[in-house]
Amino acid sequence: LSAYTLLQQSEASSSINKNRGLHLIISAMDAFLEGGDEEEDAGFTDSQIQSLLSVCNTVVEHPLLLFMAGPVYHMVTNAAILLCHLLNAMHARLCQDSQHGEVETALFGEVLDTLTSVRKLLQNHRKKIPVKLRCHGIPRPNLTPYSRSEPKASVPFIDLGETLMCASRSCQGFVLLSCSPCVAAERARASTMRQKNETKKKGEGSNENFKEFDKELQELGIEFDMDDDALLVVLSRIIST
Repeated sequence: LSAYTLLQQSEASSSINKNRGLHLIISAMDAFLEGGDEEEDAGFTDSQIQSLLSVCNTVVEHPLLLFMAGPVYHMVTNAAILLCHLLNAMHARLCQDSQHGEVETALFGEVLDTLTSVRKLLQNHRKKIPVKLRCHGIPRPNLTPYSRSEPKASVPFIDLGETLMCASRSCQGFVLLSCSPCVAAERARASTMRQKNETKKKGEGSNENFKEFDKELQELGIEFDMDDDALLVVLSRIIST
């Protein structure tokens, strides 16, 4: 039995409402583990595309799921990265084929809308958590106009080379999905250096904040550091007024 079938049986036998978090995890794992189809866009099957869209749309509708225990936030971010690969493949095909159908155009628009929504949500969530726990920083799609004479198909719609990659090697594999081993190693090394610099800047900023806070505490301590005679004078003034 699959995990989805077991979850359906559990929900049917209990009065608990639909567990959206478990459905999200199962949909993400189905998309990650399912074998691709080389004849489809970017090697994704229809069921994989539906699972990725389901994951991202669920988080857009219920943003608090990003705070679930476990790697849910990283799973959603990697699902968004796979949508980036899908959009790049679809965009290249649409640029090469001038007689594309309405179905492909509609699917491209739906995937782009979903990615734009979930990217905004993930970027805001990423800013709120510590540097070491952050997953990928997803780059924006290239929406600048271009002429048909330009070789736009050779330029990716979303340049994943500009991705601020996660420190986890497992998560980095989603970004480096279509890269050669040499390019993947180089990008992983650059991402590690960028992560260290970001952590260092974050630490320096927090140290400055702590220094200012300590200074304020010291000033308050000096202000209220009074002997007994001074305290009696203050109390006598309060009583007289």
